[in-house]
Amino acid sequence: MPYVIYIFAISAFALGLAEFLPIGLTAQIAADLGIGAGQTGSIVAAYALGATVAAPLLTALTMNWSRKSAMLTTALVFSLGSFLAAFSDSLAVMTASRFVAGLGHGLFLAVASSTAAQLAGANKAGSAVAVVFGGFTVAMAVGVPVSTWLGGVLPWRWLMAAIGVFGAVGFFGLLFGMKDPLVTLQRVSAKKTLALIFHPALLSAALVTVLAYSGSFASYTYITPLLTDVAGVSASSIGLYMLAYGVAAAVGNILGGKLTDRLGERKANYLLINGIILTSAAIALFASHAAVMLVLVALLGMFTFAVVPSLQARLLSIAGKKVPHAQGVAAGLNIAGFNSGIALGSFSGGIAAAQTGLASTAVLGVVLSLAGLALLVSQVARARRGEVAVNTI
Repeated sequence: MPYVIYIFAISAFALGLAEFLPIGLTAQIAADLGIGAGQTGSIVAAYALGATVAAPLLTALTMNWSRKSAMLTTALVFSLGSFLAAFSDSLAVMTASRFVAGLGHGLFLAVASSTAAQLAGANKAGSAVAVVFGGFTVAMAVGVPVSTWLGGVLPWRWLMAAIGVFGAVGFFGLLFGMKDPLVTLQRVSAKKTLALIFHPALLSAALVTVLAYSGSFASYTYITPLLTDVAGVSASSIGLYMLAYGVAAAVGNILGGKLTDRLGERKANYLLINGIILTSAAIALFASHAAVMLVLVALLGMFTFAVVPSLQARLLSIAGKKVPHAQGVAAGLNIAGFNSGIALGSFSGGIAAAQTGLASTAVLGVVLSLAGLALLVSQVARARRGEVAVNTI
């Protein structure tokens, strides 16, 4: 397998750290910037919004670029945004910087997996994609909890700056290590590709992803202040909870793929979104019990990342039936769906925390994910009625 694919994994590791590390450093960031814990949700939301914008839109606009040029651009934008965020002296500047870094995140993930598969060849395409996303998973399972622990002994700005360093390593690795520029297999006008983003079937399917994920992140974004202020967990122990979440997320990603293969994407989505709903409800009920919360945080990580492959499989399946030539756009839309869900959950959770207390973020998580499940059930029922109508003609 070309070694440059492992450079992709380093970049993906940086993306994983960038997206989730601020959740573990909520208290330190809030204290340094002189803001409330609920306001730090905008830092998470801004990054996710940047990724949401970039995944479908910038992927469409760069369809005819060489893959090397597109990936170098993503690494540069991501690194600059990350360094600016690390040394921001106000919430407004940090939020804007995180949005810029998120732009690089969204485009990178939309391009890297297909590029890795093309570089490795058909026989090793699956393994190549697994290596790329393995970097993201390692960030969740190891990088975030270790960095959260280091946040208790090192300035949070150093840790945030380290994200930019990883991004820079990826940039120079791509610059000198990616010999073949690679271009897309066929040239498509940006106008036509952009139009596919607004296909009703794809948008409605992506909305399920948005709502399901927003429910999870309404709970998870504020898990650190919930643990310290409600459950009485010491700041030095928060890393253990982040570790539990990260390891369970890695397990969940594998489990979700197997469940999708065995049960089909519809049943897998029903099961896993219900898992998010029930776990969020349990967090609301047992928020003051530290030991129980350790288990629940792990379960939230497992269900949140287990649902990724099943939701992805659903959107790609719909694209295959409704818009066969829009597979790439569908993948970008789903990445946008996940990140806009993170943004919506973080933003709305901040409002809930400020208005009715930290425990209410989990209640909000139940409501949002339940809305996603209801929309999914409605769409499946509508599709079945359509199939019956076609078969009776």
